[in-house]
Amino acid sequence: MQDPPYASLDAGPRGASLDRIRRYSVPDGLTPEEKFEHWRTWYGSAIDTPVRLEKTENPIRPGFNPTALSLDGPGFSLVDVNNEPAACYWKGDTSSGHWLVHFRTSCAGFSFSGRSEEVSPGAVRFLDLSSPGNFHAPTGLSAVRIQLDRSLLGLDGKFMKRLEGLADISEHPLVRGLILPVLSGWQRTGMDQEMSRLQPVVRSMMTALASSLLEAPAGDGDLQPARIAAVKKFIHNNFRNRALDVDGVAASSFLSRRALYYLFEKEEFQVSGYIRALRTLAALELLTDASHWKRSPADVADASGFTSLRAMRRAVRDATGSSLGDVQENPDVVRIRAAELRKQIGI
Repeated sequence: MQDPPYASLDAGPRGASLDRIRRYSVPDGLTPEEKFEHWRTWYGSAIDTPVRLEKTENPIRPGFNPTALSLDGPGFSLVDVNNEPAACYWKGDTSSGHWLVHFRTSCAGFSFSGRSEEVSPGAVRFLDLSSPGNFHAPTGLSAVRIQLDRSLLGLDGKFMKRLEGLADISEHPLVRGLILPVLSGWQRTGMDQEMSRLQPVVRSMMTALASSLLEAPAGDGDLQPARIAAVKKFIHNNFRNRALDVDGVAASSFLSRRALYYLFEKEEFQVSGYIRALRTLAALELLTDASHWKRSPADVADASGFTSLRAMRRAVRDATGSSLGDVQENPDVVRIRAAELRKQIGI
């Protein structure tokens, strides 16, 4: 994606990161026709293949206000666009990348690999801008897409054509459980500082997805970050369940205990440690929250997922060096330790 003439630019602190979120909106004070021309100019330079936009209504309505956000990283980018009514055409460019697009709204017609069809809200499709195509969106188009250099996925043109020919894949477990949450949450504060760290994880998720859809093998090293992300997501969603243990995580991941151990071998915590750390963090947050002080320690232990009050006491002391009583008497100090633990956990 090229560096487009954004009307407004929010790059974060100077020198903080080479990656940045860029924001576009049409300037105030322009006529509807001038707004469309401004958007047409931006769109033609922002998309990494030559495109032509045409109006679908005449005159352009006064409330015309398309917006866009983009975040670029090494071989990896995210773009969120809310297009006003328009038609778009492109001739194709062999240097263009391949996208996975999540359509938040319907689209009356969108060209996929030489065929045109209507797209339903919520659909997820692969799109190749190296081939000619078009879309017609008389009521506007809202979509977010992820682009990854094809060479990073190890796929040739033949495999990409197969991916582009697939129907809606929004119900695929990897898409629903991992990729859509990334596409839906990438605008959160600080994401631009995490692109370098997230790139291998997203690459792994996309590799795992392509491998599953094409029924083609992928190397364990390529899949490892995606597997770790999936296991952590499961633990995070279930750690308050007192019955959750390593065996439960292994069963949900379709891995043996030994395979799970080796998967987390280089992580900050092994699986049991990750579960305990999340429960400890939850307990510390409850114990230092004044609105929860009337809850008994046993209730806090239960709400945090510990199997017993004794287990919570030991975990809190290991994490803070303090007893439960000391924790409530020195909440500010404990909050600092909780922040450190949150950073260790990676949330």
